[in-house]
Formats: sequence, structure tokens, C-alpha cells
Amino acid sequence: MDCYIYYKTAAVHEAQVIAAVALLQNKLFTTLGLKMRLQRRPEITDDCLTWMEVYRDIPADFHGQLAPLLHANPLQALLQGERHAEYFEDAQLCV
Repeated sequence: MDCYIYYKTAAVHEAQVIAAVALLQNKLFTTLGLKMRLQRRPEITDDCLTWMEVYRDIPADFHGQLAPLLHANPLQALLQGERHAEYFEDAQLCV
């Protein structure tokens, strides 16, 4: 299963967001062995950037393991609104 988490931050905080997510990426890799990708929309809307964290092949208890790492991360203070998580699994294709 894969997890996609999106959120918004003020555009002026772009460098801080990247630094905070780099800390999160490092912590995820060292504690859970997970890698993640960070993407953002190319356009700025209402002075905000929209970010997407992409996690592949997550463990069943991923959300519970991620929560304490986020709580200790400076990213939380930069958010404009909520983080939204969506989960997807591979579909079985009939050919």
C-alpha cells in the first residue's frame, strides 16, 4: 500500500519546509527503513504552496509510527491547515 499526504504552507516558508521534511526523511529512514519523496505544485495559489509526501510500500501501522515523528518535527508549525492522507493499493489487472 502507498500513502500520499498533501498540505499547504506559506510560499515564503519554502526553504524551511524543505529543511523540515529532510529531517523527517532522515528519521523515517533510520527508524523505519522507509524512503519518501517530496513534491510540490509548481504554482503558488493564495500565497501558498501545496506539498505532497509520497510513501511507497508502507507498513500496516504506518500512520501510528509517523505521528510521533511529525509531532517532534518543525514542519507542524509551518502548515496552513491540515495534513490530508490518502492510501492506495495496487489494482489487480486482468489482461
